Amino acid sequence: MKKSFSVKKIGVIATSFLCAVSGVLVIGAQTGAQASGRSTILTEETNVGQTFTNNFNPANGVSTGTQMALNSLSFEPLIQFNPLKPGVSYPWLATKEVFGPTGQTVTFTMNPKASWSNGAPLTAKDVANEFNAISSNGSLNIFGIPALAQPATSTATTVTLTFATPQFSNEQALGSVLIFPVAGDPGIPTQSLITSGTINLPAKRVIGSGPYIPTKYTSQLISYSYNTNWKITKKPYVTGINIPYYASNQAATEALVSHQLDWAGNDIPQITRTFVALDTAHNHYYFPGGSTVTLWFNVSRSAPDGNTSCLGDASFRKIISMAINRKQLAQIGETGYAAPATSSSGMTPIQSAFQGKYVNDLPQTGWSKTQVMSAMRAAGYTLDSHGFFAVSSATAKSATGLPVGTECAFKIQDPTGYSDYFEDEQLISQQLQTDHINVTAIGVTTGQWDSNIGTHNFDAVIHWGAGGTNPYTQFQNWLQDAATSGGWANYGQYQNAQAQTLLIALAADRPGTAQFQADCNKLSAIMSTQVPAAPLLYGPDWDVYSTTRFKGWVTASNQYGYPGPGGNNVPYILMKLKKA
Repeated sequence: MKKSFSVKKIGVIATSFLCAVSGVLVIGAQTGAQASGRSTILTEETNVGQTFTNNFNPANGVSTGTQMALNSLSFEPLIQFNPLKPGVSYPWLATKEVFGPTGQTVTFTMNPKASWSNGAPLTAKDVANEFNAISSNGSLNIFGIPALAQPATSTATTVTLTFATPQFSNEQALGSVLIFPVAGDPGIPTQSLITSGTINLPAKRVIGSGPYIPTKYTSQLISYSYNTNWKITKKPYVTGINIPYYASNQAATEALVSHQLDWAGNDIPQITRTFVALDTAHNHYYFPGGSTVTLWFNVSRSAPDGNTSCLGDASFRKIISMAINRKQLAQIGETGYAAPATSSSGMTPIQSAFQGKYVNDLPQTGWSKTQVMSAMRAAGYTLDSHGFFAVSSATAKSATGLPVGTECAFKIQDPTGYSDYFEDEQLISQQLQTDHINVTAIGVTTGQWDSNIGTHNFDAVIHWGAGGTNPYTQFQNWLQDAATSGGWANYGQYQNAQAQTLLIALAADRPGTAQFQADCNKLSAIMSTQVPAAPLLYGPDWDVYSTTRFKGWVTASNQYGYPGPGGNNVPYILMKLKKA
């Protein structure tokens, strides 16, 4: 399953799977059935195939809390933003986010009802401490926010952040930072402080800022209970959340069908017939577009097949992108619920006003074999004795850094548990093989995939984007240097000094202005010509839910937040659910 999480992986925010071993399926289904028997306990599935570990550190990109999109249950953002409605936000731990006239300062006014789960008040000083810790300790900056120009300051009710450059386009990123306890926060035991992005935080040590706290952990089930010190909203009807382990899409789907799950993020083939029709009164789904799914290239020679991949050549990457049949991926791999990407800028349909000349410039069914052959030869590649393209010119040698005669070969890896991505990579591989480009599809476990992405141990992966309504969020995710993003962006190690300058400029622009559009155009040009990641699909926000026990879900007619069980809006949704 895939999520556009709010963190940079993560972005929050798309979901899917494959099929399971029956033994694991039985375990998951039984656990879910037991959990759903309690009327106010909601059972959800946020990811499949992910091995549970007793680590709920919200600043750790490979903790269970992060990989299972559970962090926002315990650690809340300052402001809740609605990804489906540009410009719509809701007060949360903070009541306001106000930029100074130059955009270099932003002040949050704290909600006086905010507190830690142990009852200690959550103050403006606590929030200032966290931003200062994030700015000085890169391992904590899973949110990819820029460094402070000077330490954050606080009054009794406000926190002020100061940056070297304007941050108008970073409004959502700054307001979406999850608040967790750090050194200097009074009333928090040392063992519960988040001192780095690598420490282990067991469930029993979690002291959070959110409405739910993990109270039970096993390798098959994680349980959260209501935090009685939560005062931001009235007490919710949902008093707890159970998250069972599911090995695959099929396991989660069967649990949904039998009402062992209340909420999940599944791409269920033929969902109307296989799920909705089984109980039309209660079984529902809502799949709005969320983010751009891309084929993310590792352009570094340190990649597993860096000495053969040819992915260091932008022309080669461009040809790969243009050769892909996106319509086929949408219809087969995504079972018709994702739309093919249409813009090489990578921007989503909700951002179409900013696409400029890159609107509808991607061929939906891909280039013909003749077009691919012609482009490859023009870029300096010819067929070798195996019938695959190889470096054959000084131009290609210079662009790739590989010797003449090197056969271009690389692998796409994705979890076998993500049924859509796994099928997508197989379709891409098959197509490119017929175009004489040696690309292999390989399946890995979800945990191994997460680890490989974080350590750049891949040639190419299919991965969701950062989503959001502001193009800056997506461009930052694809282009920002790891040194300034806490390592949670630009997985493919693409380096471009102009892109870094333009990201700073776009962050400083007010959205909707002529300068904002001009800088979007320049970043779009980099995405289109350099292709650090090839846009594939507009990934849906997979949201499958049952109204058997709960009502009040996000729907097409009530778009009050991101609909799926991942990202910062999850607790906001849980606060709105009622007894069915």
